[in-house]
This record gives sequence, C-alpha cells and structure tokens, in this order.
Amino acid sequence: MDLQALILDYIFTERAGVIAFLATFTYFIFQQNKTLSTIEKELVSLRDKVNRLVNRTDDTTSDISSLSSRISNLSGAVSDATTVAEGTKKELSMLAEGINSETVFNEAIDLARKGSSADDIVAQTKLSKDQAETIVRFHGSKV
Repeated sequence: MDLQALILDYIFTERAGVIAFLATFTYFIFQQNKTLSTIEKELVSLRDKVNRLVNRTDDTTSDISSLSSRISNLSGAVSDATTVAEGTKKELSMLAEGINSETVFNEAIDLARKGSSADDIVAQTKLSKDQAETIVRFHGSKV
C-alpha cells in the first residue's frame, strides 16, 4: 500500500470516529434534555401541590382562629349564664326561706291566738323561746 492510501484511510477512520463520537454525544445530550424536561414538569407539578397545601394550611389556620374566637365568646356567654343561674338559685333559696319563715310565724301566731303557751309554740314550731314569748305577748289570748 502506498503511503497516500494509508494517510487517507487514517484520516477517514479518524473522521469516522469523530463523527461517530459526535453523533453519540449528540444523542446523549438529546436524552439528557428529555430527562431534564420530564424532571422539570414533575417539579412544577410538585410545586403546585405544595402551593395548594400551603393555601389549605392558611385556610385551616384561619378557620381554627375563627373557631377559637367563637369558643371564647361562648365561654363568656356560659360564664354569664352560670352567674345568672347562681343568682337565681340564691334568690329562690331566700324566697323559700322567707315563705317557710312566714309559715312558721303564722303557725305560731295561730297557736298563740288559740291560747298556747310560749313553751308549746317552741315545741311545735322550733322558734326560739324569745320569739315565742314575743308572739304570745302580742298575739296571745287576752284574759
């Protein structure tokens, strides 16, 4: 073979290698771009999902804050209602005591008018001796 043919074969072989290398490298770059594009789409999708979750979290936080405010208002209303109920209970108790005392005093006055002694009134009504004596003095039968 002559030297010129060898040089031409070498150059063509070298060029063919470079061309094959460039073709392979171009294919590799194309595949990498495709993979990168897929990853970017997935990242965009994930970012959108995260943004939706953040918005839901903000909405939930707002709802919880609103519920907390409502619970505080209800707590105040329950406290006020409890105070009113306790006051009403005390008033009813005082009213019942007043009615009971009035009934006992009326019974004692009736006994005194019928001629019962202070000791009899104390035994029947559980009033004090002084109270019974006072009732007998003012309401007892006048002989």
